[in-house]
Amino acid sequence: MNVAIFIRVSTLDQANNTDSVETHIERGKLYAKARQWNVIKIYNLAGVSGKSTINHKQTHQMFDDIRCGKIEGVIISSLSRLARNTSELLEYSKFFEEHNASLISINESLDTSTSGGKFFYTLLSALSTYEREITNERQIASLNYRRKQGKFTGGMVSYGYKIEDAEVVINEEEAPVRRLIYDIFLEHRRMSTTAKELNKRGYVTRKGKTWTDTTIRRLLKNTDAKGMRKCNYRGQLSKDNPSGLKPHSEWQYLPCPALISEEKWDEVNAIIRDQEKGSVFKQPLNLRVHLFTGYLKCVEGHTMSIQSKSNRYTCKKCKYGIGKDDLEEVFLSRLKQFLISDQELSEYNKSNIQELQLKTDEIEFAQNELQKLEDKLERLVDLNIQGEIPTKGFKKHYEPIYIRKESLETTIKDLKRELEQMQQAKTSFDVIANKSLDFYSNWKNLDRGEKRSVVESITNEIIFDNKSLVFKLKQIAPLSSLELTANGQQRGTTLSPGEKPLRSLKIMSQKEKKWR
Repeated sequence: MNVAIFIRVSTLDQANNTDSVETHIERGKLYAKARQWNVIKIYNLAGVSGKSTINHKQTHQMFDDIRCGKIEGVIISSLSRLARNTSELLEYSKFFEEHNASLISINESLDTSTSGGKFFYTLLSALSTYEREITNERQIASLNYRRKQGKFTGGMVSYGYKIEDAEVVINEEEAPVRRLIYDIFLEHRRMSTTAKELNKRGYVTRKGKTWTDTTIRRLLKNTDAKGMRKCNYRGQLSKDNPSGLKPHSEWQYLPCPALISEEKWDEVNAIIRDQEKGSVFKQPLNLRVHLFTGYLKCVEGHTMSIQSKSNRYTCKKCKYGIGKDDLEEVFLSRLKQFLISDQELSEYNKSNIQELQLKTDEIEFAQNELQKLEDKLERLVDLNIQGEIPTKGFKKHYEPIYIRKESLETTIKDLKRELEQMQQAKTSFDVIANKSLDFYSNWKNLDRGEKRSVVESITNEIIFDNKSLVFKLKQIAPLSSLELTANGQQRGTTLSPGEKPLRSLKIMSQKEKKWR
């Protein structure tokens, strides 16, 4: 019988002189000589890992020789030399069986040309599979136990977090930017705009790359920001499950430190869900005919709209509605209420202090980032002077960091200017509030586009339960830059020192207002 010898020796064994290619070749030849077989070829896979050998070019050559009948059997020192992967061992066995070729292992006294050899090979492979599955079950049991204890079980943590002592904790360097992502999105409601704004301010991702709308979407939808980290949701990739996602019933959520409030996370993701359902307006919102289209919902969460030849916002499913004029009147009363309510003014002042602190923290974070970039630039210059970085390649390392540094310097100047305006606005709030009262008193003289613009700028959502209205407001409009002329028309003016644009003044309360 014409046979070949299959050799695989690890690089480490060769380096330590504990094993060699020559030893296996000589051993195989002696075994073939004792059986009176002719060794006509040697397949040498020296240095190849046993994790996978079936796709090696020497293995392919062996398969070709067996197919054409040149080789009738292959001698190996042990099964581990052929492969350490159980599934590949079974593939080898199946191939040899289909082509009537023998697989002979010296250590295991295995010859698949005999019925006893076939049985032993199958049994050995089955035991290996069993051992692997038992190990896997133990690992899964250990992971489940750690999850129940709320401990970290491996994998990556998202931007804004890090691992310390096997626990998920807040990354104080990344957290301000992660929080800023939610704030920018709430202001603009666009992933791409949020990414552009972060890039404009000089911030980069954990890998040092620019922000994209895909990254922004992933971070906004991640529940860890509100203190619930998703885990055990990915499994093995397969043809039937190319994404590797497990059924939702197997997903687990573990507590972790929150970066933002649950209310803010819910607000952001409600916007995203509406956008994903295709409810994004095809034309600018301030060109819509009706003032509250897209904002008014029933208590069940259904969007309420005005049908043709009707003056009422109605819910098709709940079968109740409210007159558009009634809603507009209550809306205007709600805005005026803010300006005359001591409680709401107190809440505004509290919110304003929080905004000032957030802006101060953002400036501090940006200044720390700037200092890091300046330190990097200094180190690069020192390395260049010392000859560690050649002058020819110096620009490649230096220029990207320098560009980021300039961008951050511009951002810091803008942030400081915004902080100064916020501080001035805080001290002159009474003056601005009086102007706002005049503004709202001229509401009926505004055209539809101007009214819609006000609704967009201050409203998150309006909930109607057929008895009462709940206004979820995000911004209030004490705005000196949109003063009215004597005939009630809007005109643009330049902000004077101490005045601040409409979008800066915020309200956190969500009171119910009877519309009847």
